[in-house]
Amino acid sequence: MVRADGELRLEVTAGADALHDPRTFAVPVSAAHLEVIGDDLTRHLLLWSAILPLCSAAGIRGPLDQHAAVALLDPILFGTPDDVESLFLGIPWDRRRLVAQGADIALLERGEIFAALRSATVESDWHRVQTYDADRGRARRGVRLTPLDAALLRYTGRYLHCGRLPTREPDAVDPDLLPEVMRVIAIAEQACAGMRLSSDRRRGRSAVKEDRGWKRIEEKVDRAVRRAYPDLVDDAVRTVSFLMCSEAAARARTT
Repeated sequence: MVRADGELRLEVTAGADALHDPRTFAVPVSAAHLEVIGDDLTRHLLLWSAILPLCSAAGIRGPLDQHAAVALLDPILFGTPDDVESLFLGIPWDRRRLVAQGADIALLERGEIFAALRSATVESDWHRVQTYDADRGRARRGVRLTPLDAALLRYTGRYLHCGRLPTREPDAVDPDLLPEVMRVIAIAEQACAGMRLSSDRRRGRSAVKEDRGWKRIEEKVDRAVRRAYPDLVDDAVRTVSFLMCSEAAARARTT
């Protein structure tokens, strides 16, 4: 909160300028508004999530739509829960911000935002947001993960970012699921045992993946894993075969 020209203003840091640094916007508020913002975490977070899209709309140098921002204050800070939830049906708001603050995702998706924010915290958890984003991305593709699917993606370090190189991260897996994950990995290892990739150092590292051996390993591991675990989704099978191929490539580069 700042005071400018005798007027109380709420400062909001959001968006980004041309150098990708956060921008700071100011919204005129009353003492009554500030009292609710300071005392009621739920309404504070709801106001924040509703103002953030206005900050993004301002772009790298445009002004905040203060009329729209001020119009949010009374309905969100003083309205009944039902009225606030009705308001949120018709305005843009930053769902990810509420997820970061610990909101219950299932309740949030149903529009029960007050109930969702009973679990809210002052501290932000952006790893939780990354998980939320990854889950939504898969949902848009129609992918539903079983616990074993999810465990395999976590084991290979690709639950959040499917584009990254796979690794082995057993500590990321639920201990109850780790034995089954290791059985899948053992099947994959057995399927490609003794298979090698060639590495032409004159052509650089990219030559390894272009080797037809990569495709042979991938296909053989895919077949073996799908035969043993036909219910695994494609994402899970591919992450296992990618792990086997990338490890074979690493061995080829060092021999």
